Amino acid sequence: MEEIADHAEADYDRKPENKEYEETFDRAYKNEFDAYISAAKYIEYMTDGNINFMTAKKIIQTKRSELLSILSV
Repeated sequence: MEEIADHAEADYDRKPENKEYEETFDRAYKNEFDAYISAAKYIEYMTDGNINFMTAKKIIQTKRSELLSILSV
């Protein structure tokens, strides 16, 4: 989702007057954000609440490479 949003943002930055690019970026960013929230909720669920939602969000933001490494096992 992040790569798609980044690409859509680059298109929109290149041509901010293009309504289609703006709408595509808005949708892509919303999808990326929704995935981020879902991931944080899933971490909370999988840890039976030992990692709360706010901490899960912080982990996603600050410990991304470690998290990806753990999840790829």
